[in-house]
Amino acid sequence: MQEITDEALLKKHLKTKGSILFFYTPFCQTCKIAERMLHIVTEAKEMEATVFTCNLNYFPWVSEALGIQSVPALTVIGGNDDDRTLFAFESVIKVDDFLNSSKFF
Repeated sequence: MQEITDEALLKKHLKTKGSILFFYTPFCQTCKIAERMLHIVTEAKEMEATVFTCNLNYFPWVSEALGIQSVPALTVIGGNDDDRTLFAFESVIKVDDFLNSSKFF
C-alpha cells in the first residue's frame, strides 16, 4: 500500500479507472483494523494493482466528491461515475469478495 500526500497525485488517481483508494483518519481505531484486513487480502492475493491510502483529514473535498459518509472507506474507481465503495469492513472475506468483484485478480 502506498500513502498519497500530494493533491495532484490524488486527483490523478481519482480519474484513473481501476485505482484502489483506502480512505481513513489517523485516530480511527476501526480504520486501523480495516487497514490490517486490507493488508492481509492484498498480501495473500499478491495483487498487481497498488492500493493507495489517503488520510481524509488532508483532503476533505474528496468525501463530497465520492460521497464518502464515513471511514474507513475502500473505493475502486470505475470510470464514468461507476465508482464502488466499501464502508463495512466486517471481515477479511468481505474485503476479499469486494476486490474480487472488482476483477483485479
